[in-house]
Amino acid sequence: MTPEKMLALFERQYLAGKTPVELETTCAAYAVWLASAWEMLNADERVLLTSIGAALWRDGYDLTAGSETNDPW
Repeated sequence: MTPEKMLALFERQYLAGKTPVELETTCAAYAVWLASAWEMLNADERVLLTSIGAALWRDGYDLTAGSETNDPW
């Protein structure tokens, strides 16, 4: 699979309306997966994948939660 084909797949899913309706559930599942893979990732992969999580957060949680956060730190 090439990056171009992957981007086309993303676009096709979006245009077909196959993107997840529940971004909160999607973001939570992504966080579980990322946490389980964390130790196997190098620093660049961690930065990239964390940025993807941040985009999910922005598009999902910010729309539903407004300025409220659930910061576990």
